[in-house]
Amino acid sequence: SSGINAEWPLRPGLPRDKQQIFYDLMKEYITAVIYSLVQLHSRLLKMLKANKKTLYMKGEISAERVEEADKLTVQYNKLMVNTTTLGEMLDVSLPDLPPLSIVDEDDCTANQNDGNANLSNTELWEDEDQRTFYRDILDLTGIIPQILYKKDKDKATKEQEEKKRRQQKEKKDDKKDDEGEITEETIEEEFKKLHIDDEDDDEEEEEVVQVTTQQATKDNSKDNNAATTTPPTSNSTITISNKAAMEMYLNKLSNISNRDLVNDAAQEFCLRLNTKTNRKKLIRTLYGVPRNRLDLLPFHARLVTTLAPILPDVPQDLFTLLKKEFLYHLRKKDQSNLETKVKNIRFIGELTKFEICEKSEALWFLRVLLEQFTHHNVEIACNLVECCGRYLFRSPETHVKTNHLLDQMMRKKTVHNLDSRQVTMVENAYYYCNPPDRVAYVKKDRPPLHQYIRKLLIKDLNKNNIEKVLRQFRKLPWKDDDVAMYAVKCLCRVWMVKYNNIYCVASLLSGLAQFQERIGILVVDNVVEAIRIGMEINQPQYNQRRISEAKLLGELYNYRMVESNLIFNTLYLIISFGLLPDGSNPIDPPTETIRIRLILTILETSGQYFEKGSLKKKCDLFLLFFQKYLLGKIQPLPIDVEYSVQDTLESIRPNIQMYSNISGVEEAIAEISPSLKGAFASVDQEESDTEEGSSTETEAVEQDESEENRGDDDDVKVNRKLEVVKCEEDDEFIKELEKTMTADISSRLTGTAKVTSTDLAIPMNQAFKEHKIEGNVMKFKVLLKKGSKQHFKQMDVPIESEFASNLFDKQKAVRKEREELKRLVLGHEQRQEAEELLAEQQESRNVGFLMRPNDRKQKPRKAPQLTTEMFNFNSSK
Repeated sequence: SSGINAEWPLRPGLPRDKQQIFYDLMKEYITAVIYSLVQLHSRLLKMLKANKKTLYMKGEISAERVEEADKLTVQYNKLMVNTTTLGEMLDVSLPDLPPLSIVDEDDCTANQNDGNANLSNTELWEDEDQRTFYRDILDLTGIIPQILYKKDKDKATKEQEEKKRRQQKEKKDDKKDDEGEITEETIEEEFKKLHIDDEDDDEEEEEVVQVTTQQATKDNSKDNNAATTTPPTSNSTITISNKAAMEMYLNKLSNISNRDLVNDAAQEFCLRLNTKTNRKKLIRTLYGVPRNRLDLLPFHARLVTTLAPILPDVPQDLFTLLKKEFLYHLRKKDQSNLETKVKNIRFIGELTKFEICEKSEALWFLRVLLEQFTHHNVEIACNLVECCGRYLFRSPETHVKTNHLLDQMMRKKTVHNLDSRQVTMVENAYYYCNPPDRVAYVKKDRPPLHQYIRKLLIKDLNKNNIEKVLRQFRKLPWKDDDVAMYAVKCLCRVWMVKYNNIYCVASLLSGLAQFQERIGILVVDNVVEAIRIGMEINQPQYNQRRISEAKLLGELYNYRMVESNLIFNTLYLIISFGLLPDGSNPIDPPTETIRIRLILTILETSGQYFEKGSLKKKCDLFLLFFQKYLLGKIQPLPIDVEYSVQDTLESIRPNIQMYSNISGVEEAIAEISPSLKGAFASVDQEESDTEEGSSTETEAVEQDESEENRGDDDDVKVNRKLEVVKCEEDDEFIKELEKTMTADISSRLTGTAKVTSTDLAIPMNQAFKEHKIEGNVMKFKVLLKKGSKQHFKQMDVPIESEFASNLFDKQKAVRKEREELKRLVLGHEQRQEAEELLAEQQESRNVGFLMRPNDRKQKPRKAPQLTTEMFNFNSSK
């Protein structure tokens, strides 16, 4: 109008002064309405925040507070709409009120959202099979004819009314729960409400029998012939067959073990056995599952769920029986029938996962158990949580309340005086439902060559492909320090390999050390250092690692990578590391047994080779110190450690003497130590030379000769080289000898007459026999010849005579010389066999042959038969 300089015509109405009055009244009204809107908004926000806080702290909200909040929300929304319309009409702007969604950003809800953060990332079921078992239920309404079950509108209406009545009851129960704790009176009231009408079954069964009897009477009155008795007989036969079929069906329920059998059982019951009496029998059978057949509960619960759409009274009556039994045992407070209680509560848990038992009921059971968290109630609560706790915890509608009850259970575990078994059960149940957060494993990025080395050692290496893996290791670029050090690192980390394949690593290393000697030295040094560091740190989480390292050290000795001195030094280090002068050991308390396990591992691995010579003596001495170390621990030892000690010692020393006190062990050590000290000092170098081996035959021969000389210093006489001194007597002797030889030669040339010999030939069976000594007389046999015959004559010569004594000394010298000659010949044969064995081993090493541990134990070969016969003489006095 201002653009065309014209005024709109005004309709006749109130004058302007009265309009102003009316406008002021409307403005005062909208101001009051806005004030009421602000007050209502503030009140509603406070109530919503209080409800959120209560939900977070208690896990539930009373029905009255929820209804009141809903009414205020509806009232606020209506007032907001009307006020907005009136403000637009009066051109009045409304104040900026914070939205109701700001409650979700409050601190308490923030904590709640933190608690539900993991819930959004987890599924309700563990895997697809579990989800299929609990959710893919066979729909019998599309299979069973509708005429076989009654499902009309009246029954559906009754079911809806029953649900409404149940919801009202739950609201009242929630109100009671909010007002205070669950008392015995509350449990008593719940128990009285549960009632099952069992009389109807008997009445119906009597009616069926009466009808059958009446029908038989009518049939008998209609026909007077004998054939008229057939109908009642057939009718009674049908009744008996139905009862027998029901008995067979109930017996088959104990063999249900998969979903298909459950579906078949449900169809069979609906098609053939669907009567009220049979339904009651079925409920009683399912309710009376044996207490030791907990494996049947999931399948029976699935059967009940399958029958629920057609036979709604079956799940309702079954749950009523289970709840009644639960409350009965709760009221009785007896400490017996634990298995029955566990079976009952786990059945309820299975029905909860099938949604036959409502989630609120399961949480109520858990809350009742937590109110009386003692004795059997602890195990019953843990079984309920293990059975359906994870399902309730992951369900959005019950997550908060379940989390609150689980936290309450953990607090009661701390407050109540529970034994260790119950504490473990509570913790297992809690962490099964709400597992702790785990940091995601970050895969380390490794070069391809490093990954290949790990694959060869960890995945590929086994007893069948050691040579193949060795060939691959030999192809590695060993000149590259990075690759070489990483290979050494992997070879030292033997705990990543299977325990039974550790000997394969030692075999691989023994073959590799022939071509890369520094690799073997580095691995041995690292293993010995790791054993020492493990004793310094002494952390239980590294115990398995330390056992594997000790196993590798023993296998390295079996493959001749280390000497026996290193093994015994390590064994003594294990029992003495950290020992103080007063006998205490702060890093090895009397209750620790890991060092015992380390020693047993080494002895089990390489103790079989400490059976001969000085190694046997060294091992026997160490076993005495080991017994002293064992007696220093708190007795008795753990049963597994004690059995391990007995088995190990029996395998390496079956006849070992076990001491029961430290004093006996110390006396044995004092007796054996001085005699072995000198022997150990003299054979240490011998053992090192023997175990290291030699590269040439000359070195092997020198080594064996040195071992022979060291081992028999008392028996072998060393013949020194004498110096020749010229003298006149020697010249004269030489001249006379030349004359004699010249005369003999000349006489032979001239052909002088043959001189008749007067000597008699001694028979071979008497040539090497020694003269017998009886008393003070030496027996002689004199050979005489009379004509052409020879005969012996016995002659006794006193032992005191010069002739007999000289002959006795001569026999003794000859006997000793023969024994010495026998020992030297046998020693020469043994050295020759050793040279041949060393040559064979050297030849096998050159072709890359991997020696097995049993090569260390060589069976002594027998002496040749000719040598035995050569020295077969009597060794009498």
